[in-house]
Amino acid sequence: MDIIIKPSSLVDIENILTLAQRKVLNVLLEHSRQNIHDSQTYSLHIRTIREKAGQSLFESNTDVFEQIKAIADLPPIEVNIFGKDKKYPTRVVANLLAQAMYDKEHEVVSWVYPPFIYEMLKRYNTIQKSDEIGMYTKLPLAVQAKFSSKHALALWEFCRSRFDEKRGYAESPFITIEELNKLFHCNYDSWFKLNANIISKAIQDIHLHEPTYFILVREQKARHKVIAVKFIIQQRLFDTTIAPKSNQKTPQTLFDEIAPSAIDKKRNAAVEKYLGTLSTEQQERIMAEAVGNMPDFLSFPVTEQEHTNYQILLTLHRNMIVESIMQHKSEGVT
Repeated sequence: MDIIIKPSSLVDIENILTLAQRKVLNVLLEHSRQNIHDSQTYSLHIRTIREKAGQSLFESNTDVFEQIKAIADLPPIEVNIFGKDKKYPTRVVANLLAQAMYDKEHEVVSWVYPPFIYEMLKRYNTIQKSDEIGMYTKLPLAVQAKFSSKHALALWEFCRSRFDEKRGYAESPFITIEELNKLFHCNYDSWFKLNANIISKAIQDIHLHEPTYFILVREQKARHKVIAVKFIIQQRLFDTTIAPKSNQKTPQTLFDEIAPSAIDKKRNAAVEKYLGTLSTEQQERIMAEAVGNMPDFLSFPVTEQEHTNYQILLTLHRNMIVESIMQHKSEGVT
C-alpha cells in the first residue's frame, strides 16, 4: 500500500477528524477498496495500521482502535462539500463507518461501512478511464506520513484532488470564508485571521513535504474585504521539496535585503476601485500577467516571510499594470 486512492467526495469533508483519525481512515479506505468485492467486513492487524498511519500517532495498540471507534461514533458529517464529484448531490451527509470491532487476542481490527460509503468504494474500484477525473485522488502514503497538522493534511488532499498532472496546473473555484471554515472545521470571521492561523501555515507545511506542486492563493474582494479565495496549484520545475538551507545565501536572502517598500495606500485604493469596474475575466488576465512578472526565486514560497514577500511584490506588479491601463485610458479620453 504505497498509494491511497481516495474518493473526492471523502476529501472534501467537514474536517472534524483529528490528524490521527484522518490518516487511519485513509489506510482503512484503501485496504477496503482493494478488497471491496470480497466482503462487506474488512480486517487489518493493528500493527499494519500503525505502520501505515504512523507509529508516533499512537500510544498503544489499544489507542489505534480507540481512534477507529471515535470515527465510528462521529455523527453524520457533510461530504462532497464543493460538489466536485458530479455523481453525487453537492451536499451529502453520511457516516464514515457503521461499525468497528477489536479482536484483542489476535490484535485485529474489523470494520463495516454504511451503504453510501460501501457503494462509493465499490464503484470506484472499477473505474472507467473516461470517468477518472474528479472521482478520486491518489495520495502517496510516504508524503501523508510527513504531515503533523490536520489542516495541512486536509489542504494537501484538497489540492491533490484538483491538480492535473498532465497540464501541471489547476485552479480551485473561488471558495468563501464560510466554506473554508467548514473545510478546516474552524470558525474565523475574517480571511486575515483564517489565513494567519490556518492557511499560510498549512501551505508552508505542504511546500516542505509535497514534491510535485506548489500553491498560490488569489483573493477576491468586495469593498476591500476578502470574501473568497482560490488556490492555484502549479507544477514544480524540479521533483523535490524545498527546504531552506541555513548555511547558504539564497536568492531569497538577497531579496530580504532589498525588500519592496510598503504599498502606497492611496494608490492601492485607486487600483482596487478600478479593478471593481472590470469583469472577472479582465481581472484574471491582469493577475496572470502580474504572476508572470514574478522573479523565479520567489516561485516556491515556503516560509511565512517568503509568502509575505511574494504577496507584496505581486501586488506591486499588479498595481503597475493597472495604473498603466488607467493612464492609457485617461490619455485616450483627453
